[in-house]
Amino acid sequence: MRIVHVSHELPPYELAGTAIYTLNIAKAQSEKEDVGVFARLQDVAVDPYRVHDEQRDKLNVRFFNRADLDWTPLERSYTDERASQLFAEYLDKMKPDVVHFQHIVGLGTGVFDVARAKAKKVVMTLHDFWAMCPMGQRMCYTDYQICDPIDFKKCGPCVFGSGWKDPDPTGADHAGDRGWGRYFQETFRSRYTSTPGRTGRKPLALGHAALQTAGAFLAGRAPEVRSDHGPTANPFRKRFRDLQDALAKCDLLITPSAFLRDEFIKKFDVPATRIVHSSNGMDFSYIQELPKTPSARLRFGFMGSIIKTKGVHVLVDAFLRTVIGRNDVELHVYGAPNRWSGEYLDDLKRRSAHCANVTFHGRYNNTKVSEVLQNIDVLVLPSIWFENAPLTLNEAAMSRTPILVSDRGGMLEFVRANEYGWTFKLGDADDLASKMTRLANDRSLVPQLAGRPPRIKPVNENADELLEVYGKLLDGSWRTPPIPMYDRADTRL
Repeated sequence: MRIVHVSHELPPYELAGTAIYTLNIAKAQSEKEDVGVFARLQDVAVDPYRVHDEQRDKLNVRFFNRADLDWTPLERSYTDERASQLFAEYLDKMKPDVVHFQHIVGLGTGVFDVARAKAKKVVMTLHDFWAMCPMGQRMCYTDYQICDPIDFKKCGPCVFGSGWKDPDPTGADHAGDRGWGRYFQETFRSRYTSTPGRTGRKPLALGHAALQTAGAFLAGRAPEVRSDHGPTANPFRKRFRDLQDALAKCDLLITPSAFLRDEFIKKFDVPATRIVHSSNGMDFSYIQELPKTPSARLRFGFMGSIIKTKGVHVLVDAFLRTVIGRNDVELHVYGAPNRWSGEYLDDLKRRSAHCANVTFHGRYNNTKVSEVLQNIDVLVLPSIWFENAPLTLNEAAMSRTPILVSDRGGMLEFVRANEYGWTFKLGDADDLASKMTRLANDRSLVPQLAGRPPRIKPVNENADELLEVYGKLLDGSWRTPPIPMYDRADTRL
């Protein structure tokens, strides 16, 4: 079997979770199959669209360079004919049976058409909300509030700032949930407008809609009616539809969290028969459970990118409240800003400069995660967006490090499904401070938070799992497992 994975970035040039996962899963599969990777390079010092190949053991990798996106007009941020052409050339070389997309930022939606034409089956893992939201996180950067429901009126100011002028001021605002109520309403509206005559139209349409909705529900189908049809001048609504159409070209969609799967069913019209939850496999070679180094103080810690959506300010504010009147706690922040968030880090350092118990360690070597976690008693993930399946949660569990996490999205799912760690109200420094204070007052609670570490899927197991899925897609025997009604967060491949 020949497989090509596709990603918007790859180590060692970029070290975000999707990049690391893509490389790990491709390497694992290359031990058994012929595997290649097509990836974007983001190097401002390299000519645009320059191509180079790298051989990583048994893995062939082709990079093309596109350092920055063109946002004017918006459509150019998610379409790129040149990238599609380069991708087609690589597929002509590889002749894959399966193309597995991991992310397409900077590649453009045209790569789906190329994959449909040159491969037998197309799969995509959805690692975030980029298909729904051009910023990827469904977080509005004007007010730093989660965009739920999706409000297209907020997209322009979020992406373009004060220079945005709404071209469709009277248009619809929201993407709307794709629930059964909406299915009934749209089915009724469609039948009503197509029923002739002046009398009896409404009861006939109501009856038809009721029968259609009940039949679809009993058959286990997802409510697939789209309520945002028709022309629109809003480029963000158009992008939303264009990406819906693009994902429809995939034979199967995979999400690393049940939460993300459910959001794409409800918010993005993805039929439940075409999407499945499967947790990401982890490379166990770089992390191990090491005994915590002794400390008279309780050490809270953060690991990750120093960007506002990660909520580091929530953690710093909570700690500064926790430390008042005591000297038996510390906060250790590991990570670096990206090229846009340097001022955010500077602000965090200013607001905590008076407290000697706060330390910013800067960038850390991701192969030394065990050593970092060895010096953290409680890891805090204070993200103010949904998060989906952050690798840091798995790393914490693999090292038996207790966690405190925001109570939304994949973080809440992880704690509930595994009975591991505590949650606090998203964005609420007071609630987080109360949890930190409770642990500082009674340190016997700390080991209880990690008393039942969940089983983390090894990357080799995940690789074999996916190979089996590819095989079933190719021979026509694949059937998406039903989503249990009693627990929508517990479906696996």
